[in-house]
Amino acid sequence: MKIVRTFIAGLYAFKYEGQKLDELERLLDIWNDYEFLENFFNRHKDDLRYFGCDIETAIEETINEVGNLAEFLLNLPKNKYISLDIVFKPLNDLEYKIITLSKQKARRKWLRLYAIKIEPNYYVITGGTIKLTHKMQEREHTRNELVKLEKCRSYLQSEGIFDLDSFNELDI
Repeated sequence: MKIVRTFIAGLYAFKYEGQKLDELERLLDIWNDYEFLENFFNRHKDDLRYFGCDIETAIEETINEVGNLAEFLLNLPKNKYISLDIVFKPLNDLEYKIITLSKQKARRKWLRLYAIKIEPNYYVITGGTIKLTHKMQEREHTRNELVKLEKCRSYLQSEGIFDLDSFNELDI
């Protein structure tokens, strides 16, 4: 497990053993892959019914949304009024107090990026998925993201990370 810088200031991503890409690059890649999306939506077509669209429409909407997400992230540094704190929100919608290394999510339709918040405007992406159900516990692929979030949070804690200063001491 390794943490790498992304193309956005303050945004980092985990790169897991055996992977060529970090999690942000991997997600942007697969969310633009027609074959991957077709297989995914075929496996989850019952969940897709809630959105009232067919597989072809879901693929088109996903590719459009990931394009919008990538464009938004690329333009983020140019807009001094928008920060990563606007993009990421607590994973638990009822979280109202400051939690060290809190679990966060970024939403774009059914696309989700998951991250650990180091400090305001500093996040480490742990993974992401296409979420078609209300609760993450309802499907294996979303449950796996919960496991990754906890594993990454534990990793940061084991490395003595609790704020930006301790994070900056990592060899990234």
